[in-house]
Amino acid sequence: MHRIYHINKSIILLMFDDIQNFHDKIIKETFSKPALAKEYFRQFLPEKLKELIDIESMTIENGSYLTDDMREYFADLLFKFKLKEKGEKLVISLLFEHKANPDKHVLIQIGHYIFSQWVKELRNKQKIIPIIPMIYYQGKKEWEVPKITNIFNAYPEEILKYLPTFDYIFFAINTLTKQQLDEVTDVMLMIALAGHNPNMDLVSLINKLNDIKSLKRIDESDRNFIKHIFVYKLWTSKTNKKEVLSLVKSLPTPINHDIMSTYDAIKKEGKLEGKLEGKLEGKLEGKLEAKLEMIFAMSNDGFDTVRIAKIVKMSPEEVSDIINKR
Repeated sequence: MHRIYHINKSIILLMFDDIQNFHDKIIKETFSKPALAKEYFRQFLPEKLKELIDIESMTIENGSYLTDDMREYFADLLFKFKLKEKGEKLVISLLFEHKANPDKHVLIQIGHYIFSQWVKELRNKQKIIPIIPMIYYQGKKEWEVPKITNIFNAYPEEILKYLPTFDYIFFAINTLTKQQLDEVTDVMLMIALAGHNPNMDLVSLINKLNDIKSLKRIDESDRNFIKHIFVYKLWTSKTNKKEVLSLVKSLPTPINHDIMSTYDAIKKEGKLEGKLEGKLEGKLEGKLEAKLEMIFAMSNDGFDTVRIAKIVKMSPEEVSDIINKR
């Protein structure tokens, strides 16, 4: 959800980058914590895969596989494991899909990513390590990732059998049920998943925080993490001020003080309650969110930038910049 009201065209990309950076930052902060990452894999990896890999052997490698063009699509977090029996290494690459719309070409991007890494290893005379791609999707819309062959469904089966295909792990945070969340035993992972979930509003998150009695015993590092999750939720959620303030006060001290100070700081910056409205020169025709959604949808459906620009009444250069920045 784009927290933008009426704004000048010249800052569309700036605000859009801020939203993308927020998604990246909170995800990287979550999964850069080894304890949280290990607990996540314990909870959500396929059972047969968990039988093969030693989760305790996990190490995190930040950004070592991504080229500049891939960073447009993926957050750079890579997890290396050892197999339980043979001790061979395996990479699970957690790929964060943070676009406004599901992308029907995501597997082509992942394929480019995997084969580029293997080519790099061959070039450097390194041992080639299997890569299991895992798509962590944060959007609100339902998304069933198509097979590569679905992209070419106009072709006969005899042609399709020659195309490269691969499997992947797909985790859509918006499908996480309350029961699944309640079954997560690690407190910080529970808070993180609740914060990432676009279907859990700020009030629900605060209620979840209040339900976890062990919050009273968390250290300063965990307190900071909770505060960052709360900031992320404030940025991406619509809030009712009175309800939020009442619920925050009910949280254990010093968590409530941390959140209140964060809430006040964000409010002063004008990121809550529509304080951006009317303060910036020029108004974008129509709602920005709807226009961005339209641009991405048409782009995903194969419309060229000139045609999109005519429909949304923008220049081709502006449309191209928006598409490239997503």
